[in-house]
Amino acid sequence: MAGVILQADTPTDLIVKLVQLDISVPARAEGRTNHHTERYCLAHLMATLPEARLAFPLTLTHSDKPDFLLNMPTGMVGIEHTEAVSENVARAEFFREKGLGPDVYFPLRARPGEPRKTAVQLRSEIKTDAPGPGWVGDAPQREWAAAMAHSIKGKMSKVMAGGFRRYPANWLLVYDNWRVPPFDYADAVPYLVSCLKELDVSRVFDAIFIHDDSQMCEFSETPIVHTLVKPARGS
Repeated sequence: MAGVILQADTPTDLIVKLVQLDISVPARAEGRTNHHTERYCLAHLMATLPEARLAFPLTLTHSDKPDFLLNMPTGMVGIEHTEAVSENVARAEFFREKGLGPDVYFPLRARPGEPRKTAVQLRSEIKTDAPGPGWVGDAPQREWAAAMAHSIKGKMSKVMAGGFRRYPANWLLVYDNWRVPPFDYADAVPYLVSCLKELDVSRVFDAIFIHDDSQMCEFSETPIVHTLVKPARGS
């Protein structure tokens, strides 16, 4: 549903307005929707962006194709959102939240674009809780880059299919929910930069922002890894 999310006249006003937003994200088994994750990610993007990247007064509006509009004196920015997550892992998480399987378990290892597993398969894997193959060397960074590229490519296809309005600037905000062992985004940047060049993402998006719960990586002219700034409420 379209509508104004917030208006801010100054950087201080923006901080106050972001704190006032409800950006709580329920568990998957408790009614999580795209609406929850979109607001959560947008609030963290606005809190993390350096002040010099913004112009005031600004208005954030929920829209459709793209998901959000950022209106500033310097121009309009269209912001599209997506979540990078394995469908199979997300469904397994739903089952676990419903009480299936042990509290401590071996995580499922996913592959970008892998076939959808049946509920029977997922339940069996959760109950068996086999360790599966481990990650060796730079495998986490490479797999992460491949997963992000897969998610970005999917969103590019939808945008280029038509129906999306273009603005002076067009951003993609990616919620990184892909499960790999912890690593620093800076270590994975070269792998993803190579993937993004191959996809020629600049013909669709002027900037891509990817964030987890501690880092936000920006891909535009030069990759930048920001420390994620969290609004006080609902973080």
